[in-house]
Amino acid sequence: MKHVDARNRGRLRIAGSIILGLFIVVGFSVRSGVLQTWDAGSFSAVNSWAPSPVMDSIMILLSLYGRELVWGGVVLGLFALGGEREKKTALTMAMVILILIPVGWSIKALDYRPRPYDAIADVRLLIPREVDGSFPSGHTLIVAGGAVVAWLSLGRRWALILVSEAAMVAISRVYVGVHYPTDVLGGALLGAGAALLVCSKPEYIDKIYSKIPHP
Repeated sequence: MKHVDARNRGRLRIAGSIILGLFIVVGFSVRSGVLQTWDAGSFSAVNSWAPSPVMDSIMILLSLYGRELVWGGVVLGLFALGGEREKKTALTMAMVILILIPVGWSIKALDYRPRPYDAIADVRLLIPREVDGSFPSGHTLIVAGGAVVAWLSLGRRWALILVSEAAMVAISRVYVGVHYPTDVLGGALLGAGAALLVCSKPEYIDKIYSKIPHP
């Protein structure tokens, strides 16, 4: 990763804490139902927008494969083909993902939110139904976490590509009918906040990296 001095570490911790605080606010808003009318209307606007079968196909591909295939490939590619900076970036992404997966599952299990297709009539469901809760979006929290690490660690050209891909994956989850906009917003906040906190502790990645044999 790029050099993170004490001042920047503090900024990352503060930013991560603020973003996680916003996640909690969104979570309480979702639980209380105060945003449900807006959420349902916004969901329907995105889900019903069908400019062409080609767009449907693109969104389906992003929704089904834009998380595991793309970001798994990014982590493996950076570690296998990159230098020290890229390998540490891959380790950071892997750590963020390994933290976020059980956190996301736990939140979904503890406070189950029905999917849009279980609550709204005439949903355009373009992919198979999913059995877990709707909030937060698991796809979004993973790609958002990865995108934040990429933005902080990689060159701007590659970072912009990965951030754009992550944003498209997030939008696709609403488009294909499996998430409300607030699910995606919550996932983005949780993923970004966790990634910022992990990036504020580069010494942990340095320790892991030091234990890996190098040619």
